[in-house]
Amino acid sequence: MKDSQKYLEKIWKTVSEEKQEIDSSTDSRIWRGIDGRIQQNNKRKYYWMTAAILVPLFGILFFYKDFYSKETKKDLVTALVLQSNEFSKTFRLSDNSVITLEPYSKLSINKDFGKKYRNVKFQGKGFFSIAKDKSRPFIVNAGGFSVEVLGTKFSVDQKSEEKKVKLFEGKVKIDHNGKLTYLLPNENWSTSPTKSDFHYYAMSMVKNFTFEDTTFEDAITEIENTYGAKITYPKNIAKNEVSGSFSGNLKEILSIINYPFNLKTVFKNENEITLY
Repeated sequence: MKDSQKYLEKIWKTVSEEKQEIDSSTDSRIWRGIDGRIQQNNKRKYYWMTAAILVPLFGILFFYKDFYSKETKKDLVTALVLQSNEFSKTFRLSDNSVITLEPYSKLSINKDFGKKYRNVKFQGKGFFSIAKDKSRPFIVNAGGFSVEVLGTKFSVDQKSEEKKVKLFEGKVKIDHNGKLTYLLPNENWSTSPTKSDFHYYAMSMVKNFTFEDTTFEDAITEIENTYGAKITYPKNIAKNEVSGSFSGNLKEILSIINYPFNLKTVFKNENEITLY
């Protein structure tokens, strides 16, 4: 996996350094304030009274102008919000990327989307099929981590306690607290408050394992770390030894390693497996 990551980092750097002139215009907006004119009273006896009233009034007006401008500018950062309710929804973006939002998920599109980058903010769970564009990376900011791609298919789970990214096609770069992780197809990434960043393979990925007088528990631990799964098994065979070279996906590897111990495999979900 380390060789793949170094290779991907090299490819990513090469692609990212390709330059293309992009016409951009400055989106200038004129913020209109409040221009109040107050006639000066000809009667001298009311001059100071008028001034006393206007000073705090102007203070209020300028405070409102400043506050309104800041709030409005902040709102303009997000140009469009796409969201789903109780059902999944699929959207096609202006760059022809297709996003499927699972129930109660939200995608906020930056007002500068497509100028230099394709920036979006994401909450929930979703599947992303990103149109290829080497000059404008697509960046998903998912609250605590970001996923950068040039054109690929992947899923993001930002809703669960354990955040996950699963890559199906292409290449992605994940930035979590300054730590970069590169994924190739059928590789996954996860993190949680109780677990550091974890890089692992999809269950369908074919991998090679070699064990030589390895205890059953150590062999299972290696398989768990490779596929990001939690595997439970009878503890009475934990110290039994396993030897041999095996190749296959997760289901096939478990079938091979189970055979000498007459064990069966039950997949409770994509992350939990029981051998009995």
